[in-house]
Amino acid sequence: MPDVTGLVLLDADAAVSCPVRTHNRFDPAVPDPGPGAAGQDGRPADEPTAARRATEAFRGRVLDALAAMPRAVDLRGLEHDWPGRFQATARAVAAGRRVIIGPALPPDAAGGRIGEPDALVLGEPAAGGGHGYDPVLVVRHQVLEPASSARDQRASSLARGLRLVRVRGTAVRPSREHDLLRLAHHRRVLESAGWAGGGAAYGGLIGTDRIGYERGVATVRRSPRRQAPPNRQLVLVWADLEAKRLRAEARTAGRGWRAHSALERYDHEFGFRRRIAVEAAARTPSPRVRPIVTAECQGCPWWSCCRPQLADDDLSLCIDKARPSAREIGLLRAMGVWTVGDLAGRDVDELLAALTPQVARPDETARRVRLAARRARMLRDGRTVERTTSGPLRLPPPGYAIDLDIETSADDTVYLWGFLVDDPDEPAGPRYVPFARFAELDRTGERELAREALCWLDERLAAHPGARVYHYSDYEVIHIRRIARTSDDPLLTGFARSRCRSNFSDLFGVVRANFFGVHGLGLKCIAHDGAGFSWRDGQAGGLNSQSWFDEAVHADEPERRRAAARRVLEYNEDDVRATRALRAWLRALE
Repeated sequence: MPDVTGLVLLDADAAVSCPVRTHNRFDPAVPDPGPGAAGQDGRPADEPTAARRATEAFRGRVLDALAAMPRAVDLRGLEHDWPGRFQATARAVAAGRRVIIGPALPPDAAGGRIGEPDALVLGEPAAGGGHGYDPVLVVRHQVLEPASSARDQRASSLARGLRLVRVRGTAVRPSREHDLLRLAHHRRVLESAGWAGGGAAYGGLIGTDRIGYERGVATVRRSPRRQAPPNRQLVLVWADLEAKRLRAEARTAGRGWRAHSALERYDHEFGFRRRIAVEAAARTPSPRVRPIVTAECQGCPWWSCCRPQLADDDLSLCIDKARPSAREIGLLRAMGVWTVGDLAGRDVDELLAALTPQVARPDETARRVRLAARRARMLRDGRTVERTTSGPLRLPPPGYAIDLDIETSADDTVYLWGFLVDDPDEPAGPRYVPFARFAELDRTGERELAREALCWLDERLAAHPGARVYHYSDYEVIHIRRIARTSDDPLLTGFARSRCRSNFSDLFGVVRANFFGVHGLGLKCIAHDGAGFSWRDGQAGGLNSQSWFDEAVHADEPERRRAAARRVLEYNEDDVRATRALRAWLRALE
């Protein structure tokens, strides 16, 4: 194994992550955040969330399937022994093993790279002789999109021992650029080692696309939910890393952009970050990059380092809805627009005249900048919500009402139905009624819980003709109809056909048609900024509730499980009480 002491080596995530993160990692003057460091969302960045657990479970299941194939070698047992895993990888490559799970690739000292893909699959012989391999990544999302019916996507079926198949009418989504650039990174490391497959440069993605076979023809099936499909429906999709399908801004191009291959795009992004890393390690004055707030900041351990470098009214910090991209923020800063006050005081048309020729999608940039300018003016004037219409709001008449909010696990299974019964004749006031199962539910368990909850709701509606069920967005209705569609239960199918149409009222439609919000129109924002409602939990949110549910089901200590379950129930109760507060506020505006 080469001696890599003192070398600047970047992994596959570097090319797709924030360049400031790379600088912070290699600058010796920046203190290491250490374990438990919190991101912008206040949670420890290394905390195992429900989504991460679900991703790791999916990855483990898929890699188990690959490891069970003939002539496969599984090196995951050497996860914490890098030298041993590297040596075992080299032996497996020399032996021409068909699949190598959990490999450690030789460090590319000249290129500044290290690589550890999820797997390697034997491909065409290497250009210099010997066995050649293609890198493979397992991702918990779909990687295919519809394409011309005459176009077939090259893939290998997990159910058929990685036999090559053609998936009709599909192509790899260009929007999965992060996946493609990570594959390109591993391809470059394999090339440096002399282990890359000859011929076309392929990389493999195993996602959650459901593949079916009819008369020997593979096609993508509609995925009804986020739950990962069984292995028999999965394929390893082979992405051509030399195909020019990715757009990148180009000032000299007539359209403002040029098409690049994943390898070309990767070489540019990685080269930029490597220069940043080398200069940071050498303590070069005036860093190339400065912090810009992006979605990545939510779970970044370097947030405590970057936040002090941002003004309290920094544009990227304060505009958190339809935020301009990092590149757009950088271009605006070059024009002297750093804060919300700067943007609020500028002529937007003049800004866009200089900005849009430098971006790949000028219409999208113009939309984001105009929305940001509108929000900046509102913040300057001390407003977070504004009415965009006049006259009475269209709301059902007051009376007996039930507010509804559901909670779902990371795989989109409904495990909690929460109701707030608001009976004008009840002196004690609104009453919270939950139906919950703090357990991993299969489809049968989900249907049984839904039947229990909707049977109770149907009885309330039958006893109170004219009663309304209020919810915010169509999330609840979508899940009711989904569960009913997969059930032969007449109560569920009848409820979805009848009650959802006659008794349900979506308050989001009213809000969207009549209001504009600095922070968007989500329930958390509009109920707080408009109706003045506050949640008991400072970390209330859908993604966090999935982590609490995960803890309520899987935590080792019973008290931790009970505390997490209480936290979920209180959050759900606050959601339905927020819907009620929103109703009252909207009626007061009529």
